[in-house]
Amino acid sequence: MPESVQPGPAPLQPWWERAFGREYLEVYAHRDDASAEREVAGLLPRLRAAPGPVLDAGCGNGRHLAQLRSAGIIACGIDLSAHLLQVAQRRAACRGHLLRGDMRQPCLGGGLGAVLFLFTAFGYFDERANAALLESWGSLLAPGGWLLLDLPDPHALKRCFKPVSRRVLASGHEVLEQRRLDGGRVIKDITYRGERWSESVRVYAPEEIAALAGAAGLSLVETWPSLCSATHQEGRHAHWLRREPVQGRLK
Repeated sequence: MPESVQPGPAPLQPWWERAFGREYLEVYAHRDDASAEREVAGLLPRLRAAPGPVLDAGCGNGRHLAQLRSAGIIACGIDLSAHLLQVAQRRAACRGHLLRGDMRQPCLGGGLGAVLFLFTAFGYFDERANAALLESWGSLLAPGGWLLLDLPDPHALKRCFKPVSRRVLASGHEVLEQRRLDGGRVIKDITYRGERWSESVRVYAPEEIAALAGAAGLSLVETWPSLCSATHQEGRHAHWLRREPVQGRLK
């Protein structure tokens, strides 16, 4: 008789499946509707002129999506977290405009005017998967459409890097955050209310974003230091990537 094979260990849960659970909105309560309103206000002039609807990729609890739709932008959101989507569904502006899905497998047609990756919603995966994700969503943009990556400024991140931080929330519970740099990634271990989980995000320099954009058929047009405007300094890099408009044929 053939030798029996014992099952191997179960595969580890990807960090993003654990991190965006019920505790997420408590730990990141400072990322609130008021900050989303300020950030979306800075994006509106460009998004109003976008050549199609807007997608909020990794929309979470819908705080940016609600502001977009309240401003009259035709927009929808996609996220993998069932819990965060349930919270977003409670917002009247978001209701009926939410999709559950993996960002690596776009489930929409083309003709998008803009795809937004806000609050470091890009860089979760390995190098190949991150590049493929950018190319997939870039291919769904209408000519002249925008892809926005809101990421940490790597120089500001290293300058202000804190290996350990503690903060007490309004609930009285403490959040312990332990950080380390591993190659091009920032890994953060979070301990909260007796639970522990990790986040791991690739941090990109502007020249790396430009190279990824070029490989995806996009151009890096400009980089803002904040979502709010091209002049407001927040230690962020808001990279505006564009699919070039189709040039008219010469007669």
